[in-house]
Amino acid sequence: MLAAPTGWVEMVEVNPPRLPDMTHRELQGRWDHVLITDNPFKQVRVSPYAYAARITHDIDHVRPTVVCSTRDRNILAIESEVRGAIGNGVTSFLVVQGDMLPEVEHWSNSYEIVEYLRKLQESMPEIAFEVGMSTRARSWVYRRRVDVGAQFLTTGPVMDPASVPDVARRLEVREGDPPVYLEISPPFSTRWVNRLESVGAIPIGDELRERLANLPDDAVRAEGWRQAREAADCARESGFAGVVLMGLRFETVIGEAYEAWTAAKSS
Repeated sequence: MLAAPTGWVEMVEVNPPRLPDMTHRELQGRWDHVLITDNPFKQVRVSPYAYAARITHDIDHVRPTVVCSTRDRNILAIESEVRGAIGNGVTSFLVVQGDMLPEVEHWSNSYEIVEYLRKLQESMPEIAFEVGMSTRARSWVYRRRVDVGAQFLTTGPVMDPASVPDVARRLEVREGDPPVYLEISPPFSTRWVNRLESVGAIPIGDELRERLANLPDDAVRAEGWRQAREAADCARESGFAGVVLMGLRFETVIGEAYEAWTAAKSS
């Protein structure tokens, strides 16, 4: 479980399909840990709770964590979805505020949701499940989430390996704190970098920005993977429990991402 990992964890963010299908089976033999998104950028997709349940039922080795977004959801709906997912074998949940674009009609209280889910754990000790939260790289934000009961946390995303030690430092993690996982998005182009920075990603340094701008088009993608792999190595050295690869299309997750990631690990 992410709350008590037995070793270094590498997982990948997966967007559910727009319509029901069986493409989740293509994760077979690829990633062991996946983070299932909840309608990012207000694009309506298959329920992440239902999608995670299908993965749990159909692929033995893949362990899904469901993003529980508070954007445009009331607390009752989230609580109901989580109960149903637990009944379908899903045991890992990450409570997030949700992205703020293009517009937001309703917010639920993410702290209240975490408190409820922790109480739910106490009422059903026969079923083990975990509750995490996302956090900004600020010590006071991180500490508040720890105090409310988050059992694991994610932060980021970063694109520049040089920014990783500073992110770790700003969290001010203490001994006995829950595991923290660093979100990483490969910097595939200056345009992609600018887009992510505009929605809250950790800004890259001038050196990497200049390097990306001067690379030929046919070399940028490989450089993005190299930077992501280096960021993961820095995360491990900086005390993070693992990493989450983010911002990828499903076909990239099951193809290029897996191949590039495993090749980089073996080199």
